[in-house]
Amino acid sequence: MGNRRGMTLLEVLVALAILAISFVILIRSHIQTVQVMAEGEITARAALLGKSVCARLEATGWRDIAARRGYEPGKPWLVYKTTVEKTAYPGIKKLIIRIFRDREEKKPLLELTRWMMTR
Repeated sequence: MGNRRGMTLLEVLVALAILAISFVILIRSHIQTVQVMAEGEITARAALLGKSVCARLEATGWRDIAARRGYEPGKPWLVYKTTVEKTAYPGIKKLIIRIFRDREEKKPLLELTRWMMTR
C-alpha cells in the first residue's frame, strides 16, 4: 500500500480551504483599495472646488461674499460655505472656505484658509 498514487479527499479539501482563504483575503484587499481611491478622488474634487471658489471670489472683486454657499453638481454632493474675516492689516482679508460632503454641513471634508489682498 505504500505505492499509492494520487491525493486523498482530505488533502484536496485542505488545499481548497487554503485557496478559498487566499481568495477572500485578496478580494478584501481589493475592496479596501477601491474605497481608498474613491475617498482620494472626493478629496481631490473638494480641493479643486476650493481653489475654483477662491479664484472666482478674487475675480469678482470680493463683493458680497460673506457666507456665500453653493454646491458642485454630481454625486456625492460637495457643498461649500465661504467666510470672510477682517484682519489687523488694511487691505488684507482672511478667506475661509469650508467644503462639506452633503447639505447637512456637520463636519467639513476640507477647510481652506487664505489671506488675500482686496482691490
